[in-house]
Amino acid sequence: MANTNAPTGFSQNNGVASQTYEMVQVAIASTNTSPIFAGDPVAQLSTGYIGALPVSGTSITVTGASGTGAVATLTYSSIAAANVPPVGSTVVVSGLTSTGVGYNGIWTVTASSQTSLSYASGATGTYVAGGTIVGYVPILGVFVCCEYLSTSQKKKVWNNYWPGADAAADVTAWIISDPDAVYSVQTANSNTTATAVGLANIGQNINFSYGSGGNTASGLSGAYADQYTIATSPYLPFRIIGLANYTPGGVTPFLSISGNDYTSAYNKILVRANYAIQNTLFGI
Repeated sequence: MANTNAPTGFSQNNGVASQTYEMVQVAIASTNTSPIFAGDPVAQLSTGYIGALPVSGTSITVTGASGTGAVATLTYSSIAAANVPPVGSTVVVSGLTSTGVGYNGIWTVTASSQTSLSYASGATGTYVAGGTIVGYVPILGVFVCCEYLSTSQKKKVWNNYWPGADAAADVTAWIISDPDAVYSVQTANSNTTATAVGLANIGQNINFSYGSGGNTASGLSGAYADQYTIATSPYLPFRIIGLANYTPGGVTPFLSISGNDYTSAYNKILVRANYAIQNTLFGI
């Protein structure tokens, strides 16, 4: 049967963890006004809190560059805190012209803010013009649920999504943080008509999109694996490792259930994180 386009984010399919599924307790700042839904991927922030994982590939325009021969620093107009490439993340710098040794290449961020970032480099040239930074942020895990003291209800409430308001203090959240977890996620296409993601795509990498956002009635994510981004680039956040409920030869009792028809658009795939923050070498 044809699959329905109704993404609900990432749900754990399996992993190396026990039946607790590596669900760990983390914190969300009560001042974080960005909702986080069940099934949303999350990132570790330098404040110690978590936030929604920025979609990899966000582009930043460079306005200046300097280098000491050991550390290169790029500057840019102020960007939203959520879009700042965190320490330990990968950035690709391209199109920057300078005198002497250049700044273009693939780098690991060692310091960052809303107006600049730094990385280890032998660059010493003077900035001339241009330059684009594309950031790739490591994933911490996938959001499951949270609890907090509600200012409106005057009691502790449990919720499968963080609404972005109404907490009197820090929010206690639970996430799946197993870096080897395998997730099931629906596919869709952010740029053109979606088609099936099939066997030939296993082994390739893929980005994700939050789509139109989560559902406040169900608390479920609206995130999906974005077919338009499928490539071999090592900087995309997820690796396609299988098709949901696929069996060789195509005989499966789940084929009639939406998401499991791997011959039709919006089918579900199995993915794992390419670069979980637990496996990166830099702290934040």
